[in-house]
Amino acid sequence: MQVDFLSVLITVLSLVILAVPGYILAKMKLLPEKASDAFSTVVLYVCQTALVFMGFQKTAYDPKIAKNMLIVFGLATAVHLIMIAVMYLCFRNKSKNAKQNVVRYAGVFGNCGYMGMPFLQALFPNSGEILIYCAVVLAVFNILNWTIGVYMMSGDKKDMSLKKILLNPVIIAVVLGFVIFMIAKVPIVELATPNSTLDNVLTKLVSSINFLGDMVTPMAMIIIGIRLANVNLKQLFMDKWAYVVCFFKLIVMSLITMLLVAFLPIDNMVKLAMFFLLSMPCATSTAMYAIKFNGEGDSASVFVLLTTILSILTIPLMFLIFSGVFGINV
Repeated sequence: MQVDFLSVLITVLSLVILAVPGYILAKMKLLPEKASDAFSTVVLYVCQTALVFMGFQKTAYDPKIAKNMLIVFGLATAVHLIMIAVMYLCFRNKSKNAKQNVVRYAGVFGNCGYMGMPFLQALFPNSGEILIYCAVVLAVFNILNWTIGVYMMSGDKKDMSLKKILLNPVIIAVVLGFVIFMIAKVPIVELATPNSTLDNVLTKLVSSINFLGDMVTPMAMIIIGIRLANVNLKQLFMDKWAYVVCFFKLIVMSLITMLLVAFLPIDNMVKLAMFFLLSMPCATSTAMYAIKFNGEGDSASVFVLLTTILSILTIPLMFLIFSGVFGINV
């Protein structure tokens, strides 16, 4: 598949269209107030977990993929740590202002799960390999999110949670999927004799899990639509700190990722996965953590939604730079 500016733009716009039903239903008051929270729980614990696990079932084992997973893990960790350093240098926050804590967090942690994974699935519909790399980035996100991320938001090391990491459904799906991937070497449906009872059972089982995984894209975008419908548009576009967050999350982090991966002797698929996932808007956990740890939930919601809206433009435009200047393409 040829990935160019137009295909990236069309993919982004196709995702935006999926957010429209959620927006309309919320505006018409046809959904309960906490609908987005309920849908988010389903996506996180069921759909996204299924998609991550099935990412390892769409391709046969290849030592190159296993090697690339380690590379993705290292690079994703490096980009996050660099951005954390950048945000702390730019926003020292000696007065311990709660809003600036949200700004620092929002500039680092992106929506690589709810938006990044659906985006890559839509852009590369027949690639199981890129979903594996996406799963690794999600694992890095969750490890750093429940440790450094929580500390950035609350300022208290006691809030950091190893238990949350170990019991995170995405982490479990990555570990389980990778173990089966390494042991079986082929998708589990290929282990049974064709047309046997076991083959029929495995085929139906995998089909059911795939159905759940395929729900990630529409469900995640409907959630974004619902949240957009519930925000004050004046507040959305008038908060100067929201534009600061947009600059760091959508531009600076994207540029850092480009510069880090462009000159490395690694597969272009790895470079593209890294670029797109780390160029996503603010993570939905920004609002959740802000409400839980410092009470700046309204500002956090504005940051998430404005970066999501502006990412419709920034993702294709930053890719134009990535492909044009560095010649990265597939």
